[in-house]
Amino acid sequence: MGLKHPTVIDLQAPETQARRVARHTAAPHQLLRSTLLQSTDGRLMQAVFPAPCLLDLQALQRADTEWRAMPPTLRGHLLKPQQLESMPALPGTVPDVTLRVDEQCLTLDTVFVESGHAEYLLKFTRDEYQALLHEHSVEIDHFAIPLTQTRPNLDAPQQDEQEIRQAVDTITRRRVRARLAEEIEIAPLPISTQQLMALRDREDVSTHELANVIESDPSLASQVISWANSPYYGAPGTVRSIHDAVIRVLGFDLTMNLALGLALSRQLQLPKDGVHGYQHFWRDAVKRALMVDAFARIMPPLSRPISGLAYIAGLLHNFGYLILAEVFPPYFSLYCRYQEANPHVPPMYLERFLFGITREQIASHLFQTWGLPEAMCTAVRHQHNPRYHGDHFKYANLLYLAHQYQHPYREQQLKRVPAAIYERLELDPELALTAWQRLEEVETEQVSELVRLLEHGHG
Repeated sequence: MGLKHPTVIDLQAPETQARRVARHTAAPHQLLRSTLLQSTDGRLMQAVFPAPCLLDLQALQRADTEWRAMPPTLRGHLLKPQQLESMPALPGTVPDVTLRVDEQCLTLDTVFVESGHAEYLLKFTRDEYQALLHEHSVEIDHFAIPLTQTRPNLDAPQQDEQEIRQAVDTITRRRVRARLAEEIEIAPLPISTQQLMALRDREDVSTHELANVIESDPSLASQVISWANSPYYGAPGTVRSIHDAVIRVLGFDLTMNLALGLALSRQLQLPKDGVHGYQHFWRDAVKRALMVDAFARIMPPLSRPISGLAYIAGLLHNFGYLILAEVFPPYFSLYCRYQEANPHVPPMYLERFLFGITREQIASHLFQTWGLPEAMCTAVRHQHNPRYHGDHFKYANLLYLAHQYQHPYREQQLKRVPAAIYERLELDPELALTAWQRLEEVETEQVSELVRLLEHGHG
């Protein structure tokens, strides 16, 4: 069924302006969200659906047409001439953009749509909105999935292995069945990496022992030498030996953290696809590690987790992203398209919808297979579960808290942090905020250099 181009609705008309209300007036389930899409043949469409839903791109596809989220530059080009800050879910707001509305929008007694102004929404009764769509011959379809139908498994880690097997089995149905490890096709950890993990678990390890392990891995040794010779550290002369690099320049903790982060991530390739792409993987990882470490340091001394382990958990918090890209390449590309079209949906919901599992589940399972510390497996698995208070809860709760502080909508997110998180960690919220502010002020040079070193080492 073809879509007709409707006549333009005047957002400045008195009858439209009369519908303006303050944004806080709308309950979340009453808000209609829209995503601007572009087809492979150049057509433009605005897909409208209830806010507590995800946009199912596959439900929009036609035999000869594939839709994906409109690039930001094109979206800005469309909105700027109309002097719009957002795209109203109304027919004809922008010329040459057709409208398609999910049928669930018409089950609400009252709906609120974007007004084009950041502070206001437009309010319609169901009958008013339905009449408007009918008047402009807007197509009503079904392409939105309620987030309640894709709720991630946060509280039942005992089901992870079964769910991972089901996901792998579903996506690799045409392949010969094999053990989970064979299906994932990720090699076991090299001996040098296993030795690094063993050193991390010991309390009496020496700097010389760390240097000896690194020396046994030529690739890792070369990278450590490169790090030590970086202008950032300003070491006098040229560093030529691992012992010199570790003892005189980098120090035990930094060497261990960088070496472990690189050694583990080298098992997988950084994906070049995606909303964020590979350029941001290490930046997000380093910022999370520094934040977790900063929070751990202001906890009462007797309550602090092992600092280095907390740092590594932060550095590898997003490791499951690499696994999804490695294990499910075709589906990962589709997943990236869904992320572009659903920026309002947390990744775990999209992963649950497309794969049947989340990156946290599969990363934790692989870490267990590799024999990594249980605290790290737990931290990664439960990092988005504010209710978790089982074994090694401090690592998981620290990751959760760091995520809220680094969220794009940080102010709203921090208001939702349960008081129990701070209580379990024995962490003063004011001190946590101060730690975050201090890190934000000094992070640029430190983060950029660590990111550069890790990206160079991974390449």
